[in-house]
Amino acid sequence: MTESNTTLSHLEAIANAMPDPIFVMGQDGTYLDIIGGQERSLYADGSGLIGKTYHDVLPDGMANRFLKVVQRSIASNHLQEIEYQLANNEVDGVTEGPMGGQWYEARVYPVKAGTYDQPAVIWLAINISSRKHMEEQIEHLSSTDPLTHLYNRDFFLGLVDEELNKARLNNQALSMIKINLDCFKRITDAYGHEAGDKAILTAAHSITNVIKELGYVGRLSCDQFMIVLPEVKAVDAFRIAKLAQETIRSQTIKLEDDVTTCLTSHAGITELRDADKDSQTLFMRANEAIKALEGTRETARIL
Repeated sequence: MTESNTTLSHLEAIANAMPDPIFVMGQDGTYLDIIGGQERSLYADGSGLIGKTYHDVLPDGMANRFLKVVQRSIASNHLQEIEYQLANNEVDGVTEGPMGGQWYEARVYPVKAGTYDQPAVIWLAINISSRKHMEEQIEHLSSTDPLTHLYNRDFFLGLVDEELNKARLNNQALSMIKINLDCFKRITDAYGHEAGDKAILTAAHSITNVIKELGYVGRLSCDQFMIVLPEVKAVDAFRIAKLAQETIRSQTIKLEDDVTTCLTSHAGITELRDADKDSQTLFMRANEAIKALEGTRETARIL
């Protein structure tokens, strides 16, 4: 065997041993060749795709998207990158491989002209599902309260700002409700933090069961919850707040073997006004509504 043949044999062996697949894609979206991709825990066997086109094997939307990337790489003669999610059962002609939707990062680069019978690119696909899953977990942790899994204060107020801007743009109503539990500190002082957690979870479940798809719920601090209701006026938000309070109060919390309690709360309700600048403005007014309840027998007030 000549030295050049030996080198080609080595290169072929190395290429085919690659765990990540490299597809050679023609300008018309035809699978011209495939190299590597032997790791079946990450990739399906794509050898059955050779000779077929994107539109033969993929959903139309995905096929059109991929073809644009290929043609853009050829036209610009530059590297193109794309992230996408794809499940094996969405691709006709593949076998084995991981189950469910997988995330991939592709690097697409033109092949030297004349190598194939049409302009072509190499499409290096890398399975990044593990990274995506970790990113989703980090994002979830950064936006949610670890006990209740409701939105935390910072994320919630940012969400309110987004909804506030939408409401202004579309000339729609928007209301905010703030609910403070009355006896949380007394429970934790007498029965410990585990009992306090039970109280918080009871209130959180009660509120979310009432709100459902009407809006968004956040936990601002130990015993304070906030609700934003897009397209809801204050008078209707008041009724929703009262229902949430009644639902909270109707729950029985077991503190010890022979000790139970129920929770009461106070609620402040407000709605978007022309002069309101941001979520903090609504938050402060809802808080003022609760303070205005001091010394009264009311449990909820609109301000």
